[in-house]
Formats: sequence, C-alpha cells, structure tokens
Amino acid sequence: MILPSPSLTSPSVNKNFFSAPLPVRSFKPSIIACASCNHGSQSSTLESLCKEGKVDEAFQIIDQMDRQGLAAKPVNLVLLLQACAEARSLLSVRKAHQCIERSSCRGSRPFIYKLAEVYCKLGSMEDARKVFDEMPVKPVVKRREAYVKVRKLHERMRAAGYVPDTRYVLHDIDEKEKERALMYHSERLAIAHGLINTPPGTTLRIMKNLRICGDCHNAIKIMSKVVEREIIVRDNKRFHHFRDGVCSCGDYW
Repeated sequence: MILPSPSLTSPSVNKNFFSAPLPVRSFKPSIIACASCNHGSQSSTLESLCKEGKVDEAFQIIDQMDRQGLAAKPVNLVLLLQACAEARSLLSVRKAHQCIERSSCRGSRPFIYKLAEVYCKLGSMEDARKVFDEMPVKPVVKRREAYVKVRKLHERMRAAGYVPDTRYVLHDIDEKEKERALMYHSERLAIAHGLINTPPGTTLRIMKNLRICGDCHNAIKIMSKVVEREIIVRDNKRFHHFRDGVCSCGDYW
C-alpha cells in the first residue's frame, strides 16, 4: 500500500518547517548591499545639500556618516568648502577644515591651497597662515631651495664661460644688480626647481607666456651642458630644445 507523502498543510510538518533556523550567512550579502546603498544615498544627499547651500544640513549628513564609519567623497568635501565660502561663514569654513583633516584628503596640496584661498577671501589671514604652517613641506622652503640652486648653478655656468648680458635689463640700476636680476628670471627659477625635484637625466619642460630674453637663451644653452639635461622651453614664439650647449632654433630666438 502506498502512503501519501506528508503535505505542508500537516501541522507537524508546518511546525518543523517554520521552526528550522535559517543560516545567518544568507543575510550577509544583503546587509553589505544595504550599507553600500546607504553610503551612495548619503553621498548624493550631501552633494545636493552643498550645491543648494544648505551648510548646516550638510554637516548633519557628514556627522551621520562619521558615526557609521563612512567617509565623505573628496568631491563632496570640495563642494562643502565652496558652500561654506559662499555663505561667508568663517565658523563653517573652520568646521569644513576639521572634516577635511579627518578625511583621506588631509595634507593634500589642492585642499591646502583651496583652504588658504577661502580663509584669505574671508579675511582670516591667521587661519590661512596656519594652513601653510601645517603643510608636510612648506612652499617657502622649496622656493628658497630654488634660489640657492640658481646661485650655485650660475657659479658653474660662469666657470663654463657664461657672461651675463646686462643689456636685457632695462632698469636703471648698477651692473651687479642687473646681473642679479637676470639670474632670478622666472625660467631659470623654474629650471632650478625642476633640477631639485626630478631624477638626473630627466628632460625639463618649461612654459613661458613671454618671449625668452637673449641672456636667458644663452644662459640655458650653457645650463643644458653643465647639468647634462635636455631643457625644452616654450615661449610665445616657438619651442627651444636646449641640449649640450646648443639650441634647436639655431640662436634665432
């Protein structure tokens, strides 16, 4: 005799079926997906609030994200900073600064420059100065290094036969000051900065929106030989490729 198979409508089967524990692992993907969706939703909300200038509400979203262990996107932090600047609220800018300090963008040069710019616009030079003081590498130090590098480079250039052509200095100053003025022309400082920050043998590329002066043209020819680098300078007339003491323009600068 064939017995009927038990049906789900049977009370004993229902009890066993619905009381059986479900594996916890089956819920994990859903939880992760929900967390991801929540992060995306909060990021979108934060972006909208910043664009609408609702600074206080934006900070509330960031506080919620912090409590949940979620990080604000760098682009949203930029929008937040812009919204605070447009609101002309120094207190809000300082609060946004703290958010940036807690993020992965801490120490990022674009954020540092933007913060300093906003502080200056709001009249807080002291805050702007603090931003630069807290930089991992101070720009003033790099600038000083470039000036020192130029001076040392010119000593080597003079030994190689460089003689400053002071006719290209139109100011009414003495000869020593004219030579000093030539030495600190922008393209020479840019080359010095490049020499400091790039490995030996790297080609240096300099852009200049004015025509290179005759003395700089001659100086860079000698520089290229002294430092054994190819130096490419683009002025408002043409490209100059300096190598081994020679320029591609054939001295038709």
